[in-house]
Amino acid sequence: VYTIGAALFVVNVAHDASHQAISTNRSVNRLLSFSWNIVGISKYLWEIKHHHSHHIYTNIPYEDVDIAESPLLRFSPAYPYKTYYKYQYLYAIPLYGLFGIFIVFVKDFVLLFTEHGKSQAAKSLPPFFLARLIWTKLVYFTISFIIPYTLLPYPWWQLLIIFLFSLAIAGTLMLLVLVVPHINEKATLPENSVFVKSRNEWVLHQIHCTVDSSPESKPLGWLSGGLNTHLIHHLFPNICHTHYVDLSRIVKQTLQEKGIEYHQKTFITAIIDHFKYLRVLGRPAAMVMKH
Repeated sequence: VYTIGAALFVVNVAHDASHQAISTNRSVNRLLSFSWNIVGISKYLWEIKHHHSHHIYTNIPYEDVDIAESPLLRFSPAYPYKTYYKYQYLYAIPLYGLFGIFIVFVKDFVLLFTEHGKSQAAKSLPPFFLARLIWTKLVYFTISFIIPYTLLPYPWWQLLIIFLFSLAIAGTLMLLVLVVPHINEKATLPENSVFVKSRNEWVLHQIHCTVDSSPESKPLGWLSGGLNTHLIHHLFPNICHTHYVDLSRIVKQTLQEKGIEYHQKTFITAIIDHFKYLRVLGRPAAMVMKH
């Protein structure tokens, strides 16, 4: 309950706060952005990879860390092909279940010790950051597992299963919010390099690379922190997600008037299309490019 509740809290509060979208007071936003640490995720590293990679270079291969080249999953036809990718649409399902464990206990260290940890944005990391990062993980594990173990009359292995299961649910929810809007046939870019030279080109790029999922759904909006209305978030990241539905209607109408396609699907259809596209990406590069 703690893990799932904390995940819902961070997507509804911490994410907006990191974008300076909760309050007009920057100090309030900064304080609430530390909610990421409640689920064991470094707010500093999250902001580096989210603001300085994903939001600027959305869906651009080798630039957007959220679709980074991986030995396990192929998220862009621009990446090298491996024969076992043809099964990725099947093994992606259990892998997504492990995402919660990865993002809490592994990904921050990967970000810290790779090129993202050496970027210009990373130079603002506070002193003794590695020690603080380890401390964050230990506190999270203590609150979510060690304390329940000492207080509840259950074997450790049963509590561990519950802990990992809740982490899998929370992690899968966060991952689907991240990948479904961008990794599908409508949004994925086949090019190795994309050059966005102006603000207008950047806006059109965001429109092309983002698919909204049941944007009128209030329950889904609550569960995802408004990120089912994903295009608005990319166009106006400093606006609180409680305004996304109304803004999405305006943007949709404006795009229709301008003859620009607005990508929208039901959430279930978007998930199905995501896994269909993983299957397409499991083919050799030439076949993908022809599809």
